[in-house]
Amino acid sequence: MNKRNSIYRESIGHKLKEYRLKNFLSIDDIIFMTKISKSSVVKVEKGTAKNIDLYVEYAKAVQYPLATLTDFNIPLKPLNKLPKDRLERVNLTAKIREHIVKSNFLIKGKTVSEIKDELVILKLVSKETTSVAVAGVMRNLNDDGLVTTGNKVGRKVVYFKKN
Repeated sequence: MNKRNSIYRESIGHKLKEYRLKNFLSIDDIIFMTKISKSSVVKVEKGTAKNIDLYVEYAKAVQYPLATLTDFNIPLKPLNKLPKDRLERVNLTAKIREHIVKSNFLIKGKTVSEIKDELVILKLVSKETTSVAVAGVMRNLNDDGLVTTGNKVGRKVVYFKKN
């Protein structure tokens, strides 16, 4: 784990301890409320615990809202930006989810080529968009449980809207 992450954990741990003390709670109170061991509670407060669940349970016990990470000046940026090809896939996924999956287009089931043709008709993608790219998105949407597959048409997979 890199040094930056340990600094974030330390900051969160100190804030949780601050909330514990502000609420006049003892470490034993935290143990009772969370079922976390004493050594783990101490590790959370020091920021050395690696398991995020411990921080979440502790935060619930002291009623600390973990809704925002900005309290700790954690830059909400990934370590690596997505390269252009991945960004294009994200864009294609967004278009397919919004205009294909959320509509009734897949009610009767469609193949990748039919999905691509619909995207072209809607002018959401160019004719140069490959069926391979569309198929990759559809496989991911199937893996995510947003669409399902049915009988094949020849060798082609048919995708359906998930009920």
